[in-house]
Amino acid sequence: MATDYPTSLPPVPDDPETAWQAQRVSDTVFERPDEGWPSATTTFAIDASTATEAELRVLAWIHHSYEDDLRQATATAESQAGPDRWHVSLRILGEF
Repeated sequence: MATDYPTSLPPVPDDPETAWQAQRVSDTVFERPDEGWPSATTTFAIDASTATEAELRVLAWIHHSYEDDLRQATATAESQAGPDRWHVSLRILGEF
């Protein structure tokens, strides 16, 4: 399942990198199709008890800490990286 932005986001702790063990785990991959919007996809690791919670936390963290334009962004929990830890891909559409 994927979570699209905008959605209701959870509160973000003062230091999400520490509280949620949030970290970037891949380089950003840019796609520029002949038709439609270009996209940028990055994978993150984050602590959460469910896939949905992980997706929401990644959106909240990026929105809070980096103030990226997340309109039309989609977070998808790709795999469980350990107990209560997930790999989440974040795909953002736009001009890069």
